[in-house]
Amino acid sequence: MMASAGVDALICAGDGHHMIDLDNAVFHMSGYRSVGPALLTLTGDGRTRLLTSPADERDAISGLPFDEAVAVDDLRSGLRDHLALSGRIGVVGLDDMPMETASAILAALGEPPAQLDAEFLKATAVKTDAEIVAARRATAIAEEGYRHLLAIVRPGMRECDLAIRVNHHMRALGANDSFLMLNCGPRQDAVMPSSERVIETGDLLLCELSPSVAGQFTQICRTVAIGEAQEETRSKYPLLVAAMHKGIEKVAPGVRLGDVCAAIDDHLSEAGYAQFSRPPFIRRRGHGLASGSTAPGDVSVDNDTLLEPGMLFMVHPNQFLPETGYMMCGEPVLVTQDGFEILTKETAALAAAKGLAP
Repeated sequence: MMASAGVDALICAGDGHHMIDLDNAVFHMSGYRSVGPALLTLTGDGRTRLLTSPADERDAISGLPFDEAVAVDDLRSGLRDHLALSGRIGVVGLDDMPMETASAILAALGEPPAQLDAEFLKATAVKTDAEIVAARRATAIAEEGYRHLLAIVRPGMRECDLAIRVNHHMRALGANDSFLMLNCGPRQDAVMPSSERVIETGDLLLCELSPSVAGQFTQICRTVAIGEAQEETRSKYPLLVAAMHKGIEKVAPGVRLGDVCAAIDDHLSEAGYAQFSRPPFIRRRGHGLASGSTAPGDVSVDNDTLLEPGMLFMVHPNQFLPETGYMMCGEPVLVTQDGFEILTKETAALAAAKGLAP
């Protein structure tokens, strides 16, 4: 990519955030998960230099396979030495950095660098073999986390306490990180972070379990009735699951990602929910899975990305329906040479935690 873009050195910037749907070029290139802002520079001869923050990261970077690695409390204090580069410079991730740091980087470079974010995302769109192995393991952990949730959820628990126990369980199984959304209520408008609300019989529990292994995130989306599910919920939830599978069945190399979203929207529209299948009720039907590249991006009707073998993304037709409120289902999908593979062993179905005493 560097040769094609005509650059002699590539600066990858990372802001220290590691999220399921955010790119982090420093992590993607090196496997190093910085705590604060960091720069990784790759030169045409293959040399790698890391500048990271804070200074406490010295122990974390000791022994990592960089040709040079420096940790400082303020990234700006090390820029002059780190950015003493010759030739044409390319940069990735600059827009995600704190404004003062980004301005200092540009000032230290002097000449405006080539902005190569789009080229970088294209070059890293397909997951490596190691990332796919990590995604499979993370998906198995997510499913085990969900089974643990079903085993321990009780009326009288707080949402936040349940979330903590599920997160601890997934960490014990080998997740190095976890992004978890979990909330309950008799009728909801969206999935939300957990609160101190007490779970009650009659609630619907919404959850996104998103652990990562070796920095590669995955996700499953599930809906659980606390006690006996209402008739409306039992009758409408299969509609979402069917829409999800309509979308997944479209997945194959060369398919436009927007057509995956359109298949989901069309199924729900044909069932009479056209007005609820567009903003403000829905923004996307899935997304790429980071911490490295988030390609192919959002599962939205306007995404023209053509799918390639090795791309990995979520398909989740999470949806507000007027009869039930918001419900969730979703699976991680890997594009294969001749179609797709759903990474979960068991796909979404409405679960009921019945007859549970506080």
